Amino acid sequence: MGNKVIAVAIVAILVISGVGIAFVLDLVGDSNKDNPLAGETRIDAMGREVIIPKNLDNGIVTIGSGGPLRFLSIFDMYDKVIEVDQGDVTDLKHGRAYSYAYPYDEFTPDRYHPDNALEAETVEQIGKKGPSLIIVQSTVYENYKDNCDILAKSFPLIVIWPQSLHELWKDDYTLSDWYVNTVKLIGDMVGKPERADEHIADVNAILADIRSLVNVTPEKKSVFVAGLTIRGSNELTTTFPTYLPLDLVDGKNAYDGNQNVDRVDMDPEDVAKLDIDMIVIDPSSSDKLDTVNSQTVMEWLYHINNVDDIPIFITMPMVWDMANYDCVLAGAYYLAHLLYGTLTLDEVEKRIVEVFEAYYGDAGTEVFDSMKEFFDEKSDNNEQEMPLLGEVKVDKIDGSRYRFVAA
Repeated sequence: MGNKVIAVAIVAILVISGVGIAFVLDLVGDSNKDNPLAGETRIDAMGREVIIPKNLDNGIVTIGSGGPLRFLSIFDMYDKVIEVDQGDVTDLKHGRAYSYAYPYDEFTPDRYHPDNALEAETVEQIGKKGPSLIIVQSTVYENYKDNCDILAKSFPLIVIWPQSLHELWKDDYTLSDWYVNTVKLIGDMVGKPERADEHIADVNAILADIRSLVNVTPEKKSVFVAGLTIRGSNELTTTFPTYLPLDLVDGKNAYDGNQNVDRVDMDPEDVAKLDIDMIVIDPSSSDKLDTVNSQTVMEWLYHINNVDDIPIFITMPMVWDMANYDCVLAGAYYLAHLLYGTLTLDEVEKRIVEVFEAYYGDAGTEVFDSMKEFFDEKSDNNEQEMPLLGEVKVDKIDGSRYRFVAA
């Protein structure tokens, strides 16, 4: 896996925009007192060989909103994080479970940089801090390779594997290689390889548990997943051809059109033509329900539910700044409850808490309750009732406007 580095310290000079920054990198040191893997090397997602740092005394920087901080949070490294993307601090939390587990929103402006970018100014800002480790999203590395390479000359910098909206498990329903590789790489770099192995085992056990809840039924219910979040919140006409929580429980997606895209924005009339037995809605969409498209769908549901009832449920939010895999698993438990009845709702909520604990330990225990409070407040601010894991119906107000209320 790696070669022991003999040198004890590297003195590096980083010159950015005419500013010289001098610092000492003590990469190896005494492995018995620091990271026992210090001085070994690991291969990152770009095939780069990176030396494991002696310790994390100078902190960790994450660059890119699609994965670095999300995966780092699995390792309870909040006290070591010194700089992140701005969105991880200033954006509303929505489905980012790690933002409920740790108070990244308390970071001051000197501890964040522009999202998904690495301009010269950010390179200088990071360089002055002399971090022990930098974790970079693959797209940031591809778009800002020269600036990443400048930092990598002076600091341990790893690039993690791209996240996927379509792939989390292999054919045997164990975690995909990209996920395992990401967790193991970060675990080694921060000196917590045992935690990496524990997390992988826990998530594989959760996947197996979810699969055990799937019943073989003669005719599957057709589910339309509405208002899904990607690149911000969306109208009820936005859906995913591949929706991981539904796939994990062998559910039937009501949308069966183009499968080669991440998202589909349908016309309301086309939604009404789908064969739908049940609708599940991402609660992030509550701020997009007054649009013409959403109101048209709600009007259709209001009238059709007086004749042919289509139940409507509020599910776990899957995406905010890329997929949140803890919420994928939580959403799959809820769909197993809705489709097969193999868990009661109380059992679903207990399992969801266990999912967040598998990701964040004790810091994950209150995540689900905090997320419920967030979405209750958001929907209330938008004059909607959309309780997480609750059933809703469409109510007509003001003669021509429609809203969701608890069923």
